[in-house]
Amino acid sequence: MKSVFKTITLLLFGLSMLSGCIKELTPTNNGYVAKPIIWAILNTDSALVLITSGNKGISDKDIVDINTIDMFVYEDGIVVDQLLNQNISSDSQTHTFSFKPNPSKTYTLKLTNQMHLISGTTQMPSSLLKPYEMMVTQGENAQLKYSITDDLINSDAYQFSVEIYHFGTLTDTATNDTLNKAYFFFRKFDKFEEPSLTFNFLGFPNTETYTYPVADNLFNGKKKTFLFSLQNPVSPIFYRPREFTQKTPVSDKLNCTKQYVLIKCRKISTDYYKFLVSSKESTAIFGTPFYQPTNVYTNIVGGLGLIGAFTERTDTVWIKK
Repeated sequence: MKSVFKTITLLLFGLSMLSGCIKELTPTNNGYVAKPIIWAILNTDSALVLITSGNKGISDKDIVDINTIDMFVYEDGIVVDQLLNQNISSDSQTHTFSFKPNPSKTYTLKLTNQMHLISGTTQMPSSLLKPYEMMVTQGENAQLKYSITDDLINSDAYQFSVEIYHFGTLTDTATNDTLNKAYFFFRKFDKFEEPSLTFNFLGFPNTETYTYPVADNLFNGKKKTFLFSLQNPVSPIFYRPREFTQKTPVSDKLNCTKQYVLIKCRKISTDYYKFLVSSKESTAIFGTPFYQPTNVYTNIVGGLGLIGAFTERTDTVWIKK
């Protein structure tokens, strides 16, 4: 009994000595250096907009603070626009150039001063040609068929935003009174081949939701048909439920005088495609301990972020004029 007591006493003494040797862990940046972040998605319909910011570390001093840096835009190796004496900090800032990009050109953004050189390059896709077929079916399981011919030279990917618009007269079904002679609403087509994608890159919101990008590696230089489906039928008459009250629910009737489908097709650069896919994979891993970490794609040298590009065309398919 005495030997057991002696053993326990020695163990307790040893643990107390060991605990005295353990130092409390303190946060450290382990050589962490805050990096500038640049974000620019070029398109042929607007002037180039560059958004800059920076990531932050543990300490309040681990921030980005770059003063007096010059920004240059190169088209196929030639300077076409510049902004001088700009600043980059950890807070988001917008820098607007006057230059509007052109299709099928290579663009480089270069930000430089005596201590920093930040750059990124992307290839602007070629212009989208008119689709060789657009067709909408009505009734149950309504479908939109949109057929294109892919560019053989470049590796591209495609995204879509597809909406159906309904215009007409809204009538109270209980009293048959006209509520609105110029009522309209729209709804998005469901695309079942790929999931919908909404992303938010480092605090910079994407205001529109486009379909998940489809790379052309399986139909490079060939014809490709995209199908979009609606779960509800396309009909000239719709019933819009009102908010529930204590009385029997009532629906208003919309008698459509005009209906059409608005299709936005984007051809996006390889860089933009890689970012969207890696971003989707990165955000999809949360909620489970079993995953392979995914680094979000960046093509920026000397920092983080993305310079990408897209061309876009909008088509209208009339259902009822």
